Amino acid sequence: MHFVYSQDYYADLHGHVFRTDRYHLLYDKLVKEGLAGVDNTLPPRPATSEELALVHTSEYLNDILNIRYTPATISGELPLSQEIVDAFILGAGGSIVAAEKAREGGAVMNIGGGLHHAFPDHAEGFCLFNDIAIAIQALRRSGFEDKIVVVDCDLHQGNGTAFIFQQDPSVFTFSIHQENNYPLKQKSDLDLGLDDGTGDDEYLALLEKHLPPIMKKERPGLVFYIAGGDPYIYDMLGGLSLTIEGLFRRDRSVLSESKKAGCGAVILLAGGYAQRLEDTIQIHFQTAKAADEVYRSGEA
Repeated sequence: MHFVYSQDYYADLHGHVFRTDRYHLLYDKLVKEGLAGVDNTLPPRPATSEELALVHTSEYLNDILNIRYTPATISGELPLSQEIVDAFILGAGGSIVAAEKAREGGAVMNIGGGLHHAFPDHAEGFCLFNDIAIAIQALRRSGFEDKIVVVDCDLHQGNGTAFIFQQDPSVFTFSIHQENNYPLKQKSDLDLGLDDGTGDDEYLALLEKHLPPIMKKERPGLVFYIAGGDPYIYDMLGGLSLTIEGLFRRDRSVLSESKKAGCGAVILLAGGYAQRLEDTIQIHFQTAKAADEVYRSGEA
């Protein structure tokens, strides 16, 4: 598999619960464990203003790119600085690079991204730009016409992504999330809202019940897997009860279905707010390990 990463994904968020230092800590672990290196790491590039405008309105982009505190920008619940905005623009470009590589048929992880709460005209939930939608629209602009399935396994519903693609039959959005938690829900093509405290067995049973029929019916040419680490039982912002082992089983399930469908997978990290940062790093590492095992072995 391949990774997309830059040390410039880091931005100082001044003690915010959204930890961008997890990106370089994860990459360091991937290198140490032999999963990542020079041969399979691609550099990101900043998303261009034209690419950002494939999803976001000119009014919003004018505000955010000029570091203006407006209702549309402060709704992201992040501090704003040039460093922060530039890091998020680079992360969005990284998701484009990952998608371009994954269309060749393999698994590609952008060590960042998955910012599924951003809407066309405003930021939400620590998300300034919806890199998922930007990458998809950039693929469309380059001539990619196959069906795309977004499998969102973050704790929180991918409301921005659902809203953006509600009228687009070429993109199927699937979200499995804690129902009684942020955000205000939008309508995905399929939403599975889980009760508080849902654990490994019930979560995995639902995923294994619903995901194979989606893949069989939609026959995607590419899957975007939003591999949030926040369904973890010890997540500070969550109320589900998945274990680290259960999350690894989740990853293998999603990625095996993607492989079985004969298509590449774009893997984006989204959220992860464990009480111990090392748990979040391990959860993200396991996602990469699952992707490497499934796609390298030809498992389906």
